Amino acid sequence: MGDTPLHPSHAHVRLGWLDVMKGLSILWIVFFHFFTTYDDNHMGWPLDRGFFANFIDHCHPASLSEWIGCTAEACWVGAAKLGFHAVSVFLVLSGFGLTYSLTKPGAVEKGWKTWYLRRVLRLFPMYWIAHLIYLISPFVARPEPIDYRFLLSFFGDRVYPLDTIMFYMNPAWWYFGLLLQLYIAFPFLFRLLQKAGPGWFLAITALITFGSRYVMLVVHPVHGNYVQGAFFTARLWEFASGMFLGVYFRSRPGIMMERLFSGPALAAGIALYALGLLSYPGLYGSGLTYSFTDGLIGTGLFIILAHAARWCAMVPTVSKGLAYVGVYSYSLYLLHQPYVIYFGERMRCMELGAFTAAAGAIIAVIFLLCAPIEKFANKWTGKLLDHGLRTPSTTLSTPSGS
Repeated sequence: MGDTPLHPSHAHVRLGWLDVMKGLSILWIVFFHFFTTYDDNHMGWPLDRGFFANFIDHCHPASLSEWIGCTAEACWVGAAKLGFHAVSVFLVLSGFGLTYSLTKPGAVEKGWKTWYLRRVLRLFPMYWIAHLIYLISPFVARPEPIDYRFLLSFFGDRVYPLDTIMFYMNPAWWYFGLLLQLYIAFPFLFRLLQKAGPGWFLAITALITFGSRYVMLVVHPVHGNYVQGAFFTARLWEFASGMFLGVYFRSRPGIMMERLFSGPALAAGIALYALGLLSYPGLYGSGLTYSFTDGLIGTGLFIILAHAARWCAMVPTVSKGLAYVGVYSYSLYLLHQPYVIYFGERMRCMELGAFTAAAGAIIAVIFLLCAPIEKFANKWTGKLLDHGLRTPSTTLSTPSGS
């Protein structure tokens, strides 16, 4: 549990691969929402035992080539349906970005009150715009009536009343409620990181996370939404591990780049992600192992997608496109789901290949409409921040606006 000084290195290392990671992650999430609507639970769930065997039996391959095709299709369906795991990556990225920026000299010299005000001005305007767009836009799914919950959501409440508001109107917005809780707790977490040092900080937050999940899952079972993120301690490990990485990338950037992008790190990421998958109760896990699932998934997948982002750099056009999506991922996160549900419900008669191609085109159009809206919101919030609140910008924002 060795400590490291919370002081920045004089070395400057460009972390552009983080934007590519965000682009990969948000596109995976968007396609997951699109695909699960289109599929409507007909192709099975990849976290159930026998998914691949049942899928291939249903496919009825008559030759080796057809068996290979069915297996590839099952892998594609499985990957599409696991897109919700990328939410864990955004939690790691959010903790990383906030901590990386705050470990600069003078980063919080104006105090935490000003820090909170900056966060509010970064998060809420685009969130409010998304609510207003939902009210007036065509081609959006409207599964529930507009009622008092709209105002609760508008002001940031995605937790109470838990049964009816967490997934109300735009289900993806549940994450906004979790993010607000983590932002409220962040100054306390940052002080703990400073006082205890990165190693002990990680140990303490691990104990809080896995202990609280075990209590909520086994000792005193509660509504599953609490474990998903209605109560922030259940997802604290992912955010805290990002804070841990942010400290070390600021103080030892060269060493961290070398270690993160090494073969052993990739192998460790794959192993952690595999353990996370196996820990699901639907596979080989239980309530006890599920206490560790999201932490394993987030940590392992962060490493895997970091390597994927670096591999994308071998094709500059792809890398630049994904980075651009990553930069404006917040608006895509806030706006996409009612549209992909609307179109996904109307595309259920399409074959899988045709659906995939059409979904890709629709997602591209949605993003091209979202990005200018976020640019507009950033322009006006930037003007507010210019009045004595602006700090040096960072490219480490997440679709949660950190």
